Amino acid sequence: MTPQEQRRQLWAARIADFRASGLTMSAWCAANHCTIDQLKYWLYKAKNLSPSPSSTPPTRFVPLMVADPHPKTDAPPSLVVCIGKARIELQAGFDPGLLRDVVRVLGEASC
Repeated sequence: MTPQEQRRQLWAARIADFRASGLTMSAWCAANHCTIDQLKYWLYKAKNLSPSPSSTPPTRFVPLMVADPHPKTDAPPSLVVCIGKARIELQAGFDPGLLRDVVRVLGEASC
């Protein structure tokens, strides 16, 4: 084993110890005779090193049911128009001429 591999193994064990300790970085470093910068460096290195295949959990697929975003109802689709305090609900097949007249009257009444 190369010195570099030995150092990685040493710091992998130290990082595991730090994470399990529940101590702050400064408290753990003081107790383990290293600097916070060293610990941060090796935490960064450990995060960016690709984990070995044996350490990653297998991929699991979970069944998923998607609800219909537009549930079908017996009621016909409608459109609600609000003008001031007036509320007009329109159903499919409404009379556009009647709507135009109602909107005109409501617009005149608010002046």
